[in-house]
Amino acid sequence: MPRTSTFEWLSLLAALLVFAATPGLAQDFPSRPLRLVAANSPGSAVDLIARIMGPEMSRSLGQPVVVENRAGAASIIGYEYVAKAPPDGYTSVIANRLELATLPLIAKDLRFDPHKDLAPIIGLSEGRLVVATSSTMPWKKFIELRDNARANPGKLNSGGSSVVVRLISEQVFREAGIKLAFIPYSSTGAYAQALLTGDLHVGITSESVAAAMGDKIRMLAITGAQRLETLRDVPTFAELGHPSIGGVSHGINVPLRTPRAAIEKLQAAASRALQQPEVKAQFAKIRQDIVEQSADIAAKNLDDEIRIFAEVAKSTNMQLQ
Repeated sequence: MPRTSTFEWLSLLAALLVFAATPGLAQDFPSRPLRLVAANSPGSAVDLIARIMGPEMSRSLGQPVVVENRAGAASIIGYEYVAKAPPDGYTSVIANRLELATLPLIAKDLRFDPHKDLAPIIGLSEGRLVVATSSTMPWKKFIELRDNARANPGKLNSGGSSVVVRLISEQVFREAGIKLAFIPYSSTGAYAQALLTGDLHVGITSESVAAAMGDKIRMLAITGAQRLETLRDVPTFAELGHPSIGGVSHGINVPLRTPRAAIEKLQAAASRALQQPEVKAQFAKIRQDIVEQSADIAAKNLDDEIRIFAEVAKSTNMQLQ
């Protein structure tokens, strides 16, 4: 029988010790406070979602879940912080899937890979986007806008205050088979004002922003699985034949290589939180549809958006900033 070397014995012993310790580590998680990062500023959708989820997850996990804002550089600061955090389950981020999908398209010299270094563990909610136009415009339905744009190629315009809004706009209007000139604006306020006054023929914005504009804005189409009770006259994109156009989805992501046991406890805590009536009420208040998704579905949807927006960027010759 061949002799076993000292090195082989030590390797075997180390493996056995790790194996024996793993159940204990998994059982102990979490043994200290956790950090839930919001990569946007206080008051943003991401921040509000984090502050709704944090206390509820804390009840399930038995440890405080501390919300920490790390905003700046188009959310890069917060995402990079989490991507480079120890992969132990104690640091996670409320991820805006649209941001993760488009960051590599709009930012140079990223020091992390948003697609590979941040693993989705659960999908939480979706904020709706709308095609909005000034109430002074002649079209009252999305189909009328589409027909007008097709009959007058290059004469209608849209706009936005960021490259992300441009990518969304290009996706929506490309799906509809129309080409609009894009006008960039230096701020969200200037963009909204142009929509209100009719300087812009049409634009893409969030449901909450459009609703705040009141009767001066007409909503022509909206994302989501079904029409809103409060906007019964506004059809969904799916009804109009464009089911691939979605809203702004949010979920929880963790650093790559986070232990499976920790992920499962975080998933369970988040899922339990989404079932609570008070959480449902708070999400409705900030105009977020609860859309719980498994890690696999959330990852697949991220891959789909990466592919879609990469194609849009290529077709428009969009340059990195």
